[in-house]
Amino acid sequence: MSEVQHVGGQKEESMSERAWDATRFTEMARQGWNAAAQGWKTWAATIEKGAQVVTDRLVDLAGLQAGQKVLDIAIGYGEPMVTAAQRVGPTGQVIATDLSPTMIDLAKERASALGLQHIVFYACNGETLDIPHTDFDAALCRWALMLMPHPEACLQRVHDVLKVGGRTAMAVFSAPATSPFVALAGSIVRREVGLGAPAPDEPGIFRLADADDLHKRFQDAGFHQVTLDQVSGTFTFDSPDAYVRFIRDIARDIVRFLEDQPPPRQEEIWHRVAEAAKQYATPDGTVRLGFACHCVSGRKR
Repeated sequence: MSEVQHVGGQKEESMSERAWDATRFTEMARQGWNAAAQGWKTWAATIEKGAQVVTDRLVDLAGLQAGQKVLDIAIGYGEPMVTAAQRVGPTGQVIATDLSPTMIDLAKERASALGLQHIVFYACNGETLDIPHTDFDAALCRWALMLMPHPEACLQRVHDVLKVGGRTAMAVFSAPATSPFVALAGSIVRREVGLGAPAPDEPGIFRLADADDLHKRFQDAGFHQVTLDQVSGTFTFDSPDAYVRFIRDIARDIVRFLEDQPPPRQEEIWHRVAEAAKQYATPDGTVRLGFACHCVSGRKR
């Protein structure tokens, strides 16, 4: 899910309270994802164990078959790219894009290790998709659309590059109450540093949680037969402290909120996150944090 994320570091005002430059915002997000790439590599097994249920649903909704040409937007360290490449096989092709060149490098490593030679990579913005390819059978995007400043631009561009009858399948998180995996740390950190809730139009994890709004966005982009499937899953960590390490390693948008805090204060806040995670601990000490998301699909007429 590597795309434009909330760019913290200016906690005295929210995005809605200041004029913001989308180009600068995107560049800062690219830098943030570059910085987080090693963390994603470190936690790849944990992430995919929890997220595979979403990946599998997306490739099913897209109807991927051997020999097809597939676009995967904001691949991060390489999913659902890898699953899609395995589904379409060597007679097919996957065009993989991401905002972060460093994430692209990680995804290339994964593809090479798996012997997947039918993937072509482009470091580009998911809203503009500056790629020399069209006529895709399907387009995928897992957990990135809600992080873009202009998700409607991405949807329109996807519609443009699909062939007639082509399908898209994308996943976004639903309400915070159903997704402590992504809501817990962020809500505590924002509260502790004095930030309010994100503005409704601010790029962020729950920006597209409203099902009716999401459905309309896909229809407005020209898709028909739009459906929303609810998919849920669980991420498992060895302990509350492991969950905190995970967030610190991969969630640059959250970490940035703490950068102007003294180190002791930072550690105090992370301790509070760990304490809150204990409510999700099982008798053996592992922490199981659930999530829920909308898997949206649509077809180009």
